[in-house]
Amino acid sequence: MSGARESFTIVLGYDGSESARRGVERVGQLAVERPTVVVVAVAPEVRSAGLGTELVGRALDTDLLLAEAAGLLAARGDAAIQGRSAIGDPAVVLIDVAREVAADLIIVGRRGRDFVARTLLGPVAERVVQLAPCDVLVVA
Repeated sequence: MSGARESFTIVLGYDGSESARRGVERVGQLAVERPTVVVVAVAPEVRSAGLGTELVGRALDTDLLLAEAAGLLAARGDAAIQGRSAIGDPAVVLIDVAREVAADLIIVGRRGRDFVARTLLGPVAERVVQLAPCDVLVVA
């Protein structure tokens, strides 16, 4: 292909959920030209307004999630992998990383793993679609 970029950067939101695993599969389908894949393992951090205590966030080990996602991608042999892990609002983290790496695509699951975070923070995929600096693929 003439004029094609050498890499295609994908930010993959990964929380260990089934939809996040399907996101890994989609990376494999899209990784035709050896894209750079930035895997972002995010544990939501939600604090109680009244108590100032953390309700969720530390229960998910971002390093473990990152290793799991990187292992799944490496087993497919589809892409170069850069790992990032963060604790915070998943939508904000994904968008920040996408901007930082000039992503071409964000892949995010429609339903995350943590019910409390989904309830308190709202649907991550919806907010990513609204605020993303690039295309977004939402996997079910």
